[in-house]
Amino acid sequence: MPFRTSTHNTAARLGLAALVAAVVGTAFITGSNTSTASAVKMASPSAVAVVDLAELLEGLDERKFLEEDLNSEIADRQTELDTIVKTIERMREDIKMLKPDDQQTMQRIRELRIKEVEARALNQFVQEQLSLEKGQMLATLYNKVQGAADKILTQDGWDVILIDDSGLKLPEMAQEAQMLQLILNRRVLASDDRVDITADVQTLMNNEFGNARP
Repeated sequence: MPFRTSTHNTAARLGLAALVAAVVGTAFITGSNTSTASAVKMASPSAVAVVDLAELLEGLDERKFLEEDLNSEIADRQTELDTIVKTIERMREDIKMLKPDDQQTMQRIRELRIKEVEARALNQFVQEQLSLEKGQMLATLYNKVQGAADKILTQDGWDVILIDDSGLKLPEMAQEAQMLQLILNRRVLASDDRVDITADVQTLMNNEFGNARP
């Protein structure tokens, strides 16, 4: 009888130890899963704003100022081209008055051809130079747009500012590759007016330009 009681107590103790081990193991697994779940980084909401770049550039005082300078330069170079064209016209009229086979006529024709080449070269140079200057103007303005947008982003608490091109219409007719490229190049499909900060960026840039002018 005493032996059987000892065996019974031993079995009870072993059963209790197994139960404790099971509970501890369950708690460890549960705690491990909770720890893993809490370690997962949750995405926080982002404040996104949009800017209509075409509308913004259209309303910039600095762009109008720079374009006035370019237009003045275009007028000066056009005057130079007009002078050469008038010279060419006079040379053509003079040649008509000369004898066709005369040596002087041949010389004047050669001079006319040189002047025509000069006019074409100058016209091409002017067009290329003006295109480069317009490109530099747009690059300068875009860099300033980025700077102004960054200021407003920090000032108003935006996380991201996108260029809103949702208002641009696709062409009615285009080849497949061209149409696909136009579609894939789109940045924004739709946006609410409440997140459009085009006017804010424009006002900031116009104020800064106005304050910087003498």
